[in-house]
Amino acid sequence: MKIIAVIPVLLLIVLSAGCTARSVYETLRVQQGMECQNLQGRDRDECERRTGMSYDEYQRQLKEQ
Repeated sequence: MKIIAVIPVLLLIVLSAGCTARSVYETLRVQQGMECQNLQGRDRDECERRTGMSYDEYQRQLKEQ
């Protein structure tokens, strides 16, 4: 992931009033999904699989670990 593309998104998240963990997760998920579009083949499929996880699924996975 290109750090320069991520900085504005992270800055917007930090500056936004009332951010929740869910909104931060979803914003980063969308950003990563856009980065997946630059990949091809198996790399793209794996990237999209990872970014396809909803916040609720993510939370369940964290609790299981």
